[in-house]
Amino acid sequence: MESKQDKRRELEMFDVDRENEFNLLGDSFYKYVEGCLLCHAPEIAEGEQRVLEAGCGTGAFGRHFIETFKERAAWSVTGVDIAPAMIEWNRRHPARGYDSMVGDLEDAALFAPESFDIVLCPMVLHHFPDPSRVVANLAAWLKPGGVFCIMEPNGSSPVSKFFKFGRHCVEKIMGLDYAKRFATVNETDHTMRRYVSELAANGVEARHRETRLVKSPPTHLIGRVRAVCDSVASVLPQPLRGNFLLVIAKKRGV
Repeated sequence: MESKQDKRRELEMFDVDRENEFNLLGDSFYKYVEGCLLCHAPEIAEGEQRVLEAGCGTGAFGRHFIETFKERAAWSVTGVDIAPAMIEWNRRHPARGYDSMVGDLEDAALFAPESFDIVLCPMVLHHFPDPSRVVANLAAWLKPGGVFCIMEPNGSSPVSKFFKFGRHCVEKIMGLDYAKRFATVNETDHTMRRYVSELAANGVEARHRETRLVKSPPTHLIGRVRAVCDSVASVLPQPLRGNFLLVIAKKRGV
């Protein structure tokens, strides 16, 4: 059995006051996801859409798409995050169509079944050593025919596996309090196969899947070394290449 999420460690990392938007991804990544969504689920840009942004942080993803689709669709986004400081940041920076709340995605009672037309998972599922309960909840909260979008680190990447091994070595040698400057103890890069399997087990069918190299400015030496390794590994076939994966799926039932 896989280990449970250490929620205290998550809060140590993320339940801190922030002055600026917490967003590690650039505009090019948003455009890439936007294009894939419009190609494989064009209905997201039509009419009223009730959207869940799981693990919202400061709501960067939900806010972006509210603005992007405002001429074609009325997105009403609910962001959920376990860290109260993240939700407080959202409330200090209100945006039309965006609301947020503190919540644990492993709590099945957080929302009623079939509450949302779209579920966005931007970089949250890898914070659960075992994502099965979260995926099951998200699928239950999604309406039949609804769109499920997963954006996560690529757990099939040999580069990812190497650096995760290095992180675990640091944890063993230096202790968790030292290692947490790089990542939380929970972070586990799951594979594309794992996500697709979890979705299928909950009645959600993958319509599009791919891995991709997403470049972001490295903030330290390890980040620069990893960026070089990721670039070299880009010659590998999918799903081995790329540091990120994208899955667009739809819930069966309509």
